[in-house]
Amino acid sequence: MQKTIFIKPMATPLSLYVPIKQDKVSQAAAQKLYDDFLSIVTPILSDIQIVHYARLVLIPNPTGEGINAIMLVTTFDGAMNPYLSTFWNTGPGFKELVNAIAAIALNPPNLPIVTLNAFENFINSNNLSQPTNFYQAYPNTVLQILG
Repeated sequence: MQKTIFIKPMATPLSLYVPIKQDKVSQAAAQKLYDDFLSIVTPILSDIQIVHYARLVLIPNPTGEGINAIMLVTTFDGAMNPYLSTFWNTGPGFKELVNAIAAIALNPPNLPIVTLNAFENFINSNNLSQPTNFYQAYPNTVLQILG
């Protein structure tokens, strides 16, 4: 019988799920965020080297017409709030992305998001992932993988 070895995850999941307004401006803004996502995040993610994967998903309405929600999914090294602090301190790109998502949210926070605390609160209150319900196949960080 093979022994099961538990590997403590070194990474943390984020599934930022934000239902959005159903007006034409918000729908177009969501599509633009989706279209521009890689050009916005690639320089940031390449620089900080703690994110394993990142993607933006547009969740369709049940009718199939329009966008119901926007979801930012990442897997990153370390704990949530230090991760968010890293992004907050990287410059305007990620702050603008999150503010753009918040601006089209069905229940937006106080805008614009201008403090780290407000940024953390928005992300954490809309995060569907829990680190206790997360499988990781390997114990390596992004820096260890990139060598």
